[in-house]
Amino acid sequence: MSDIQIQIDRARSEKLAKVLGDFAQYVKDATTDVVKEEGALTCREAINFSPPLDGGDGSKHSGGGKGDKKIAERWGNMAIVYDVLTVVQEDSKQLGVAVNAKTGSRDKFMKWKMGKPPKSYGLLSKIYNDNNVERAYERAKKIMMKWKGSRSYQQLGVSGIKSWHDKVRGMYKGRIRKNGGVDAKGIAKPLNGYYKFASSGDIKSYIKERQKRVGWMKAGWVDAINKIGKPKINGIEKSYGLRKLPAWITRHTATHGKTGLNYNNWHGTHVVMTVQNNLGNIFGLGYLAGTKNFVIQVRAGKMTKRMRHLMNAAIEKANKGNTPT
Repeated sequence: MSDIQIQIDRARSEKLAKVLGDFAQYVKDATTDVVKEEGALTCREAINFSPPLDGGDGSKHSGGGKGDKKIAERWGNMAIVYDVLTVVQEDSKQLGVAVNAKTGSRDKFMKWKMGKPPKSYGLLSKIYNDNNVERAYERAKKIMMKWKGSRSYQQLGVSGIKSWHDKVRGMYKGRIRKNGGVDAKGIAKPLNGYYKFASSGDIKSYIKERQKRVGWMKAGWVDAINKIGKPKINGIEKSYGLRKLPAWITRHTATHGKTGLNYNNWHGTHVVMTVQNNLGNIFGLGYLAGTKNFVIQVRAGKMTKRMRHLMNAAIEKANKGNTPT
């Protein structure tokens, strides 16, 4: 009885080894690339669900999300206006400011007269109701000069408005009204008894300057996407998470995004990525907006489906003896 001999086709054996080796490398590379893709898309969803958002029209099913749309920018700009007018009032709102010797004027006095009447009867009411404007104006100046030493207001310029606004925001963690920072009139509580006033022009200038910061917090997520780098899908570098981002977000040169990519075993098939925006939860706004929970809900299961799709395509190529890409 002769020995059984098996002759191996070396060429086919080497081809099989190469296919298996290529497949193993593909799995390693694809895992990293899919994680990068998911990281970028997760950052994009964080942009969509972090303030400012679409505030809606107040109905039950309106508002929320759309954080990368024009409507979110409009809500962000309106929030700035509302916030600033909470901490500083136009100087024509109070007679003492409207007619003071330093910054007062007849035009400001006329604005005061066209505004809401004084709640209490007395000198202010008589001036308000006096149809002789010149007489009323001169009388107001004389009265306010006598009260100068006990006035309860401070007149601010643009830089003063900024300092006061930043201070009040810090005191009430960025949510002045919701955290009890206003009085019964809805105005920021005075510090040392002084309410803050400014000219209409200075208030408008400050608001316009402050609105340029709308989108700054979201820009940290854009920075994180750029730091992730482009994944290769089917052998081609792809950009994810940056499509159709509006200028009001991309105009900011942000550096407050962070990413981390770690391999938990030497095969490189267990990949962990972290994405972070150092301003994403400033004053707890991200937490209050539910950003993390909304992002998880949207992205849950997407990476698994994506990897399964790519692996099926790679297996089909490998079975045909081709190198998966």
